[in-house]
Amino acid sequence: MNPTDRSPLPCTGARLRRLTRRMTVFYEQFLRPVGLRLSQYAVLMHLDTAPQTQQVLAHRLEMDRTTLTRALKPLVAAGWVSYGTAAADARRRLFALTPAGVAQREVARQEWVKAQCALEDIMDRDFVADLNTRLDTALARLKPALPGEN
Repeated sequence: MNPTDRSPLPCTGARLRRLTRRMTVFYEQFLRPVGLRLSQYAVLMHLDTAPQTQQVLAHRLEMDRTTLTRALKPLVAAGWVSYGTAAADARRRLFALTPAGVAQREVARQEWVKAQCALEDIMDRDFVADLNTRLDTALARLKPALPGEN
């Protein structure tokens, strides 16, 4: 069937953007008191004390490097993330958690747990579990349809 031969459902993209904005506000009410945005929390959770390149980190987070750079800057400024370059290639930036970053990640994780449990209470735990499964399935189905590194 030709896609133009049927009426489309309401815009999924617009709905997801609205949901994403609301989810971000929800989680950040827990994370902001410890000095983090949700995107920064995700970066902290994917870093370790062993250095990794920005490219590897961006790939793990499925985040473009420009967005990752914006998320990393305040973490570096706060002293939670160290920044260096690879000895073999000075253009490759390396990032790692500092001891203060490890401590901050644990504080933030405790707040994230509160946020996640509160979300499960509001939305119903089984609903959230099903939503997570459906989101993972949607991500897996959509990725092959995207160009390049998306």
